[in-house]
Amino acid sequence: MKAKHLIIILLSLFTSTPLLAQRIVGELESNTDQDMMRGQGDLEDEEEGDKKIQIPTEVHSWVVDDIFGNKTPIHVDTLHHAYQNNSLTEGMRGEYNTLGNLGSPRQNRIFMERNEKQNFIFLNPFDQFFTPTESFRHYNTKSPYMNVSYNACGSKTTGYDNLKVIYTQNIGKKANLGASYTYQYGQGYYNSQNTGHMNTAVWGSYNSDKYVMHMYYQYNFMKMAESGGITDESYITHPESQAMSYASRDIPTFLNSTWNRQEHHIAFLTHHYNIGFERMEGDSTNRVMVFVPVMKFFHTFKVADLSRNFRSYENPSDYYTNQYIFEGDTINDRTTNFSVRNNLGISLCEGFQKWAAFGLNAYIGHEYRRYALPDTITPGYNKDGHTTRRTFEEYDVVVGGQMIRTMGSLIHYNVDAEFVLLGENSGQLSVSGHGEINIPLFKDTLQIAANAYLKNLNPSFYYRHFHSTYAWWDQDTKKEWRQRIQAVVTYPKTKTTITAGLENIKNYTYFANNGTTITSDSGEKTVTNNVASLQCGENIQVFSVTLDQNIALGPFHLDNNITYQTTSNETVLPLPKLTTYTNMYLDFKIAKVLKTELGADMKFFTEYYAPDYSPVIGQFTTQNPDKLVKIGKHPLISAYVNFELKRLRFYVQYYHANAGTARAFWGPGYPMNPTGIHFGLSWNFYD
Repeated sequence: MKAKHLIIILLSLFTSTPLLAQRIVGELESNTDQDMMRGQGDLEDEEEGDKKIQIPTEVHSWVVDDIFGNKTPIHVDTLHHAYQNNSLTEGMRGEYNTLGNLGSPRQNRIFMERNEKQNFIFLNPFDQFFTPTESFRHYNTKSPYMNVSYNACGSKTTGYDNLKVIYTQNIGKKANLGASYTYQYGQGYYNSQNTGHMNTAVWGSYNSDKYVMHMYYQYNFMKMAESGGITDESYITHPESQAMSYASRDIPTFLNSTWNRQEHHIAFLTHHYNIGFERMEGDSTNRVMVFVPVMKFFHTFKVADLSRNFRSYENPSDYYTNQYIFEGDTINDRTTNFSVRNNLGISLCEGFQKWAAFGLNAYIGHEYRRYALPDTITPGYNKDGHTTRRTFEEYDVVVGGQMIRTMGSLIHYNVDAEFVLLGENSGQLSVSGHGEINIPLFKDTLQIAANAYLKNLNPSFYYRHFHSTYAWWDQDTKKEWRQRIQAVVTYPKTKTTITAGLENIKNYTYFANNGTTITSDSGEKTVTNNVASLQCGENIQVFSVTLDQNIALGPFHLDNNITYQTTSNETVLPLPKLTTYTNMYLDFKIAKVLKTELGADMKFFTEYYAPDYSPVIGQFTTQNPDKLVKIGKHPLISAYVNFELKRLRFYVQYYHANAGTARAFWGPGYPMNPTGIHFGLSWNFYD
């Protein structure tokens, strides 16, 4: 789409906005305009007959870490800014490579922003859907709170639906209960791209002076079709070369009737008991008796029962390099991981006396892990229809500690350490730290922060052992040494954040596509697919610097995020040199009540040998050296209009407005979605 077409779309959205606003304002006149994070006295008036009922709308939210149970407050997500990108698999800033469809596997192109690897590696590519413990939200509410969010795009045969419902309420001032339901279903714009994910979760918390408890249980069911990518990129890049015109769903793919399925049961509990004393605090006119904790005893418990199935009902002979077990038409490879971890610890609390300028935590823990993989020890299938499986058992005994300072306004820091004394990962060490200093400057605060870690980690079980029909390895691996140092400078007055970091990795563990090249009798060459777990013995350095700079001139806003990064080994750890996100919009109100953002954004990254994807293990891999393809250098431009009215947020987005014949791919064989209309809404209820 040419630039003039994009301008026409923006003008059309702008001129239609007042009519849409009048209709919505009329329907939602009775609601009140307010934010989620309030003071103690926030109330909302509602009519009931001739009476006005005041409903408190204060909602607080936080997360807890899975070792010490420390609480970190976070804002409840109610902002309409950039809401149009909240359900996109490529991320809010387009920073992820993905297979394209909602809920499909993805990997962050910005190395310093990648999440820590899960032991059950099949969860790693699904961080859009899966919620780890350290990101699981807990709430405190003045009145029952519910949020309903819905996002959709496309038609019944190509688009997706994303529904999430959260309900939580307090039982008195100290206890809270809640539940959530998430459903993601995507048909996909391309063949064999379907996804269907479902999550249910329940949680509870109790916060008193002496006893604090947080718990949750979540169940996930995930199912996605595997296509192996489209067979020929020219269907996208040179459609005129084809004998006929193809809709996106008609473009042939390497795989059909192939699925990956996961199922998770996860339960978590953290609680602690405080020992302390009471003292009077406050000034001469307002003194209150408060409880001051001196020492606490804590316990955390987590149990997870996880499984993954790779199922295939059509197995092309020229796609896979090797077939290790069961030569037949139906493949049903299943692996499971059951784990239990307990930690017991004691803390000396921060701030109970003036000399107690920081807190100290220490713990001892035990983790048991059991894995099951297909095997050929006893060939054939068992009564459940799965291949015979072999069981592996591991355990670890760990000790750890933390020094932390959160009080005060000038300096904050924490240092965490964990060492494995006994078990499979004996000798494993992890030390990490964060520190920040807040400097008053020109009526604002300049924050200078530093992050660092030193880790000597044993690669996950599945890098050492994996059995399936099309991939197989049992190998010894060396511990992976990683050192990182990162600095972050933030100055809100100029809306500037600069982040720079350097990481060194030795024995980097990764997956590679090392399939072979086959030449037919006619001379045609094809490259088969085989995945292997490899280690790079040499040191790999990654340097990264990111600039976040937002500019505002009246209603006009220009938000920019620019990341430059370089890797010393582009074969083993490929990264694009430049990744950018630009968002240009007008921010204004209609009829003094309808908050509006009208604009367009652009996502871009430079060309590089982007990671390939292996359906067999559901992981990103390096590309096959005999079939290297560069991805990138295509700006993805979308136009949008965002609204916020009282309790409601909603948007309309014209996605990928410049789609055409360019090389618009997220990875080899996986095109970006074509032009389409996206919309979504999020509605809060307090009664």
